Amino acid sequence: MKKIILISIVFIAALIGFSSCERENSSDVNQDRIYVVYEMIYHQSQEITYARASFFFGSVTGTKLELSDPSKVLCNDQQLGFKSALAYYEKEFVGYVDTAGFKFTDADGNEFINNVYIKAIGISESPDTIVKGSSFSLEFTGEPLAQGEGVYALIDGLLENDNISVYQNTSGASSIIIPANQTSKLSVGTNTIFLMRRNETPAQEKSEAGATCTGIYQTQEINIEVVE
Repeated sequence: MKKIILISIVFIAALIGFSSCERENSSDVNQDRIYVVYEMIYHQSQEITYARASFFFGSVTGTKLELSDPSKVLCNDQQLGFKSALAYYEKEFVGYVDTAGFKFTDADGNEFINNVYIKAIGISESPDTIVKGSSFSLEFTGEPLAQGEGVYALIDGLLENDNISVYQNTSGASSIIIPANQTSKLSVGTNTIFLMRRNETPAQEKSEAGATCTGIYQTQEINIEVVE
């Protein structure tokens, strides 16, 4: 069965799409104009937490930056390595790391320390079958959504172009409703479903350009039957 492209990858691709294809060294720009995106991403199926940091000139839509000595970025006191293909920095941690501290040192020696947290989510129980063309309510476990949080439900079927993604960001919500016009796109038979919870908070320490902190928890995929 084909797999849905992971939302975390989509986020990264979107950042690259917004930014210029060009890349600059961080020492070539005004250090006060470096914008940073800090991310913690947990994949339950892999039992791995990814710490990532992306650097831009001016804003998230600006040119991507590669850090120049003596600039560096750490997470929980461990240095992140540069991923050239997507131009971000990453460190993998075994298991679920729900809170982490990033420290970014720019070329002028200024330090910015920020904490990023992930909030867990799960599918409350094996969901009933989905009736194609009918709305469906999916309960999830974990804390109800707070301001600045959202949940994606992603369902993938047997065929091409039969995957759907539904988003819920209502404060206090503990379920997500998949509308009829979305379930009508699903293939009859065994599909897979997983949830992704995303919270974004302002950075505690940042340059004049700004920064954001994002935590993502992605559940395991489970099977769900779609019937007519």
